[in-house]
Amino acid sequence: MSYTEFMNRKIETIKLTLSPSEEVYDKIRKTYFEKTGSDNYYDHREIWDSIYKEHQFSLELKNSSFKEAQVFAEPIRISHPDQCVSLYGSDNSFIGNTSWADQLKMFFEYETYTEVGKSIMEKRKAEAEAAGEVASWE
Repeated sequence: MSYTEFMNRKIETIKLTLSPSEEVYDKIRKTYFEKTGSDNYYDHREIWDSIYKEHQFSLELKNSSFKEAQVFAEPIRISHPDQCVSLYGSDNSFIGNTSWADQLKMFFEYETYTEVGKSIMEKRKAEAEAAGEVASWE
């Protein structure tokens, strides 16, 4: 399956998740420590996952493609630049996006999906070119 086919095929359900902010991660770590006495989330993974899920934002898109999901997700990524948006297809497919901040810093050649995203990345690419910077994956 080509990239274009993968991105444009309709999937029954795509779950979009936004990772917690650093402030919320602090709350998750504190609650986990209070419940377990440990700061290692591998010690009691089920408890960590349970607490984490209580604080994670997620929603479902029905009968969407990954491209449509990326268009929907990009404004969320831009408005929460230090958090990551992941997409989980009901067919066991997955896209894990880097944070918007990291994309601007290191991966500015990655595809964008909205006019606002394209505008931001065009400015970033021009900045990088003027400074002689190369994207991390080039």
